[in-house]
Amino acid sequence: MPRKTTTHIVRLERDTEDRILPKGFAEIIVYKFLPVISLTYIASIIGIAIGKHDIIKYLFTNNSAYLMALFIVLWVSVPSVIWILLNANPLLTHVAELWYKILAGLMIITLALSFFIFPEGDAYGLRAYFILSLPLFVMIFYAFVRDHLPIHYSYFLNAAGFCALFYGACINIIF
Repeated sequence: MPRKTTTHIVRLERDTEDRILPKGFAEIIVYKFLPVISLTYIASIIGIAIGKHDIIKYLFTNNSAYLMALFIVLWVSVPSVIWILLNANPLLTHVAELWYKILAGLMIITLALSFFIFPEGDAYGLRAYFILSLPLFVMIFYAFVRDHLPIHYSYFLNAAGFCALFYGACINIIF
């Protein structure tokens, strides 16, 4: 006796247009990413200047603290950029938070292992400042992945971070 099979027909209806970037990409950048990165940059500059024991020199006449803070900001922003890219894809939105946690954890483990494997590899004293990445990853997780800052704080931090970046770039021209 021939087997009767039923065929299922699946029709997909497109309800939105194709996008390369997520729908609220500008809001993600302006209200989540840039304020946290700006706060990290400013705090790193101040921390490095205090750690060098000559705050006035390293804040106003020497741009080495500004350059070292850029390395810290780039290190800390990697999981955030991965979160933005994964959150942009509708198929991967549900795993974006998990990947943020995994990548931040791997970066912290890498730093911890670098203390034991390469104890002499402390380039410019940056490794001590990279240790601050653990609380920064937690702060970014709550301020970036979970919720965004209030609008008036976001604009202030964005402007302050840009001014610090601009001053750090022009400090050798001025002095």
